Amino acid sequence: MARATVQDVARTAGVSVGTVSRVLNKSPAVSESSKEKVTAAIRQLNYRPLASARDLRRDRTMRILALAKNLNSPIISEAFRGVGDAAASAGYVSLIAPTSGDPEREQQLVDMLRNGSVDGLIMFSPTMPDEDVDEMAEQLSVVQVCEIADSEAAFGVSIDDRQAAFDITRHLIETGGRRLAMIGNRAARSGRLREEGFRQAAAEAGLSPDQTLFVEGEFDFHTGRRLTRKLLKIDPLPDAVFCGSDTVAAGCVREITDAGLRVPDDIAVAGFDDSVQAEMCVPELTTIRQPAYDMGRLAFEELFARMTVPGVHRRGRTFLPHELVVRDSTRN
Repeated sequence: MARATVQDVARTAGVSVGTVSRVLNKSPAVSESSKEKVTAAIRQLNYRPLASARDLRRDRTMRILALAKNLNSPIISEAFRGVGDAAASAGYVSLIAPTSGDPEREQQLVDMLRNGSVDGLIMFSPTMPDEDVDEMAEQLSVVQVCEIADSEAAFGVSIDDRQAAFDITRHLIETGGRRLAMIGNRAARSGRLREEGFRQAAAEAGLSPDQTLFVEGEFDFHTGRRLTRKLLKIDPLPDAVFCGSDTVAAGCVREITDAGLRVPDDIAVAGFDDSVQAEMCVPELTTIRQPAYDMGRLAFEELFARMTVPGVHRRGRTFLPHELVVRDSTRN
């Protein structure tokens, strides 16, 4: 009979691999009921860890590092809060470092994992090529969150950006949008997926290519204003704009209003993320809510399993559910 694995224990106990690893490491961040289920499963399967929890903790720094291109994104900030809370519960210190999209800086920070300065790495928006992420994840404790490279070996957690964009574009169409525009960012993988969802929804609604406009730039307020000025010079005007982030959408609304037009009566506007800007904007933004905090917690849970349980190497990606939040910036 094959030797039982930690995945077998998790499946039998009905818990996550991360929960099993916390029980093995005697972490206090486990409920009594979960502990009993895991203990029973270990006994039932005659599971024998390849190393004791005490041995696993030797030579560990009890630190993890999170890398992000910048810290301006409300989604990254919220996801990191989830990482930090989960890490603290397991006795780890979480560090975050911006890379500014600089591959050399990113590599220097990755070397902290290679030389043992930290025990694990969470990547929010890797700059390195997908194949480099893949190779690194085969050898080291690495997990991705939010922006995910196309890697077979590296586990990642995010929402389904393509489907989320499809859902919000369909809402714009169902509420009267016929000449649609999108302010996106093809430089980001999530931006490319959101454009695909936008175009798919328009095509399924029977809108022709000349009824869909696309402009792109960074996901920031001033870019939103600048690109909206560009859209407002087009005749005929778009009657609905989907923005790749709430920050961009806030800039879009400001520019439309300054031009003497009304949102949503003249032009409907939708954002993405359900960040604090969505409710600060006037009118409040229709948007896509990302469970950023939960994505961060799950990312650490998977990283924790990789760091502490030999042989754990979960691959692929997990999509957490998104939510369409309808507010006053789109028509009823």
